[in-house]
Amino acid sequence: MIKFFRHIRQQLLSENKFSKYLLYAIGEIILVVIGILIALQINNWNETNKLNTRELTLLKELKTNLKINIANLENDIDKQVKSVKSFNYIINLPNSNLPYSDSIPSYLSDIDYAPDVILVSSAFQTLKSSGLELIQSDTLRIEIVNLFEVDYPKLMQETRRIEDQLWSAVVIPLFQKHLSNNNTGWIPNDYDSWLKDKEFFNMVSFRDNLRKSSTNYKEVAVEQTKNVIYLIEKELTRRE
Repeated sequence: MIKFFRHIRQQLLSENKFSKYLLYAIGEIILVVIGILIALQINNWNETNKLNTRELTLLKELKTNLKINIANLENDIDKQVKSVKSFNYIINLPNSNLPYSDSIPSYLSDIDYAPDVILVSSAFQTLKSSGLELIQSDTLRIEIVNLFEVDYPKLMQETRRIEDQLWSAVVIPLFQKHLSNNNTGWIPNDYDSWLKDKEFFNMVSFRDNLRKSSTNYKEVAVEQTKNVIYLIEKELTRRE
């Protein structure tokens, strides 16, 4: 092809057809420019396709992460809701005049347990390193960022901060003051003396309120997470 165009140029020059040669040269330049523009367009198209594929892959990974988070949160919620019975039983013991029961160690172990908040964020961290602008939908991008950088941190802070402070300063000393732990759970050293310690049962009541508050925060987080999953699925359906 190059030899063909070169032959035409030489023929026009040899025949002294300068005006035609000039028009030909301009036309050849235009063809070269068009070729460059087409090549650039193809390159841009390929890059756009790569970015789109990367975005959809990360959205699918985010969806998987969020489903794991919902499962973890709902598991915590289920355990915390069931622990209400144990809290109520222990809190009411001083006024119930009930004798010691073999179920008490189990109830005490239940209220002693405080589930950690376990949330998966690997896909979001990958997205941050790749560039949040990779998500084309402004609404979806904002909701994802809010979930991982506002809602989840708030959940972690509100469900663990006070509990953690209370645990070492109050809970452990009071448990160790009245209870011994064996393979079956916590057992009162002196049942009657234990029942008279208002500080212990006030602590249990306070932890009961914290646990209920934690449950509420986790229920809200589940709904927030489900909303982001819905937006991701909507975007995937639109794009695929």
